[in-house]
Amino acid sequence: MKPARTHQQIRSRGLNMKRRQLLQLGAGLLLGGMNGVRALARSADHVIVVGGGIVGASICYQLARRGARVTLLEKSHPAAGATGKSFAWINANVSKQPRHYHALNRLGVHAFHDLQQEIGAELPVRWGGTLEWYANEERAAELRRLARQQQAWGYPIRFVDQAEFARHEPRATPGTTLVATYSEHEGSVDSAAATRVLLRRAQVAGATVLYPCEVQGIALKGARGITLQTTQGELHAERVVLACGVDTPRLAALAQVRAPLKPSPGIVVRSTPQPPWVQGVLVAEDSHFHQQADGRVLMGDDYGPPATEPHQQLASQPADFPGPDFSELHGQRIRRQAARYLPALADVPLESVSLCWRPVPRDDFPIIGYAPQSPQLYVAVMHSGVTLGPLVGELAAMELLEGVEIDLLAPYRPARFAG
Repeated sequence: MKPARTHQQIRSRGLNMKRRQLLQLGAGLLLGGMNGVRALARSADHVIVVGGGIVGASICYQLARRGARVTLLEKSHPAAGATGKSFAWINANVSKQPRHYHALNRLGVHAFHDLQQEIGAELPVRWGGTLEWYANEERAAELRRLARQQQAWGYPIRFVDQAEFARHEPRATPGTTLVATYSEHEGSVDSAAATRVLLRRAQVAGATVLYPCEVQGIALKGARGITLQTTQGELHAERVVLACGVDTPRLAALAQVRAPLKPSPGIVVRSTPQPPWVQGVLVAEDSHFHQQADGRVLMGDDYGPPATEPHQQLASQPADFPGPDFSELHGQRIRRQAARYLPALADVPLESVSLCWRPVPRDDFPIIGYAPQSPQLYVAVMHSGVTLGPLVGELAAMELLEGVEIDLLAPYRPARFAG
């Protein structure tokens, strides 16, 4: 006689079924039209992925586990760029507009849930939902409007009162609040560690990972593929994927392809490991923070930093802060802002203050797909790379190996920047 299932097991099984049903629905949307079918890729074809962040690692992993011959090139080390400095929030938040972009991110959240089921505890993900709240009347009104819109789209977001807020995060002190919402399926991840996990899994499946290896030239060979000039010599492949974040415009230009980005600095402060203080992601007017599985608390700035002299010094897009005093200034400011809502942070030691240049395409939407000028060159660059990484890894692998054009990705093709 089988033992009776617990309530938690039944609920978990129900959520898993819902995720599978949603992804099946997504797959139906993805494959509903194949009017842009390419020549079917051969399993012996060599695919080179340029970029060792979470997007490149996800694509490499999905290609390798499908039996493709794949090599990943990273100019420095895995997760050296935006991935390793990301706030790493997995979400389909109210800011993800319009509906097609919300739907893409929603599938991204579910793809992360499925990836964790596939890989297990080795993937450092935490699912505690997102609490977002505002005291500013204008922001509160906008949150109400967008949350109602997402509810109409079927997204599991709800309005919460102070009592429910306290049940979710008893150590947090939100203060005066005009509106608060809770998005239950969202979470966070140690994105650098997750990237390394994906690359290890890809290598076990047969992938080659080379770093440091910088691409210095791209020569298109027509039907004979692409040759890359790199710091580790000349490499040839039938297809090349550019998943190299802020380096994408420069490398794409070597193949006469446009992938325009806009400057988007972000600052993330990381504490030393601390006792478990918060479960989910907390988003307020001037701060957002969450705690990783290893106890480190990640704190982010307001989405629109003030136009102060320290911020103006970032206009030249430096690779790092001008000096340690400048870094410390930002770290103390961001910690102070977060401590308004989590007092335990007031004196916590800071491990790092990271300046990150996020790969945000010029029109704010991902650039995913084959370049119209070069049918052997595939581009994958986006902000929300953490949320979308596992999903884009699956979809890109399908397009590269199965010879299909997936309808869901139609709004994000590189062709919109051609000419």
